[in-house]
Parts: sequence; structure tokens; C-alpha cells
Amino acid sequence: MNLVTAPNGYTCPTDPGEPGLGLQRWSVSDLEARIVSEFCCGRDVLEIGTGLGVSTRAIAKMARVVHTVDIDPWVKENVELPDNAIFYSDIREVPEGLDVAFIDGLHSTEQCVIDILNARMKVKLGGLLIFHDAKMQSVMRALINLHPTLINTAAGMAIAWNE
Repeated sequence: MNLVTAPNGYTCPTDPGEPGLGLQRWSVSDLEARIVSEFCCGRDVLEIGTGLGVSTRAIAKMARVVHTVDIDPWVKENVELPDNAIFYSDIREVPEGLDVAFIDGLHSTEQCVIDILNARMKVKLGGLLIFHDAKMQSVMRALINLHPTLINTAAGMAIAWNE
């Protein structure tokens, strides 16, 4: 896959866009990829929203294993993943008891709430929940009850604990 540097991450010219939206995917920035990968060092990780695989590959460099979920068949067919990354089209297939979740799926408030609920079922109590695009109002509305800690990056990141 040919990735192109964008102002706040990467895009892919052959990306047909997210299902139902048609909007081209943007990945995390290099700084955000480094931040999230550091939180995942030596851990078993859930990633919701494989997208272009930029965060998946960064996390996999540091994590024990990455269970990455994306409903888009284009992602499954086009994104190359490292050996310690397992792709799922259905979150129900992901094992429980994971250490960390990185959530960067569809950014509507409703879907963010669903992603949070799914992540909380898969991540053990006391585990870490990391969110991309926390500066977006739709994402922040979903996060508000978690009392997240914000990390000032281009897209904004947030962390909370699974309690």
C-alpha cells in the first residue's frame, strides 16, 4: 500500500473511503503512533479501527500481540499487518482479558459509545483505554463519563482506565 504524508498523519490514494461515508481515511501522525505504542509496550492490545494500519504497525513493534478490528473488507484485503497482529472483522471474536485498547473507529458519538462498551468487555479491569481524535466533539461526548486525561497532539488523544 502506498501511503502519502498528510498534515496530521497519512492517507492512501487508492483508499475508496470508509463504508457508508466515502470519506478518505487519515491515520495517526508519527508522534501519535509513538505515544500509543509506548503505552502498549509488552502488552496484549485491542485496536478498534485498523484503518490504514499505521497505528497497528507502530503498536505491534512494542506490544506482545495486537488484536485489530475493522469491518471494512478493503482494509482486510489491502492493509499489510505484522506477524503479531491478528485481524478481525467482528469484535465478538476478539479474546477477553487484554491489557490495552486503542480506539480509532467511526467517529460518531453513537459508534464511539459502542466502541467504548466493546473495549471495556475485552480489556481487563484496570486496563488502559486510549482514544484518538479526542478533540472531535462527537468523540469527546462519548468520552465525557470516563473522565479521560487529554494528551495534546494534532488530533488530540485521551486515556482512561477500565474501571
